Amino acid sequence: MTNHLRFFTGFTFVLIILELITVDMSIEDKNVMNLNANFNKVDGLVQGTEVRLSGVKIGIVNNMLLNKNKPQIEISIRKEINIPSDSSISIQTDGLFGKKYLSIEPGGMDEYLKTGDDLSFTEDSIMIQDLLNKIIEIGEIKKGNEL
Repeated sequence: MTNHLRFFTGFTFVLIILELITVDMSIEDKNVMNLNANFNKVDGLVQGTEVRLSGVKIGIVNNMLLNKNKPQIEISIRKEINIPSDSSISIQTDGLFGKKYLSIEPGGMDEYLKTGDDLSFTEDSIMIQDLLNKIIEIGEIKKGNEL
């Protein structure tokens, strides 16, 4: 009898935890606006990644897919946020080795994006290895100029 009670208690606990996780990761459709952004590379992004505006979380990455061999990201943001149509979106990192997130930089237009619109101006993630290679290259150029 106690084994059945333990199983039922454990099973219920797991269901509650799963429900809490999925509630946190989802946003009700009626309160969000879905936008798309096309990138060249999206290293470090996953479904559920935060979307921020001026450092404040306003949405999440809903879906990631390939469109003509290029990554296309679908994001869901709070509907009450007005994003100018000339805004840009970039992949940023919390600190040097932190978690990735999407950052929206608002433009200056009076027209605002609507559900289904594309963010036209995108900036890919910077790979640490690429950054280090550029630093080494600059150092070698400066070293060559000193000789």
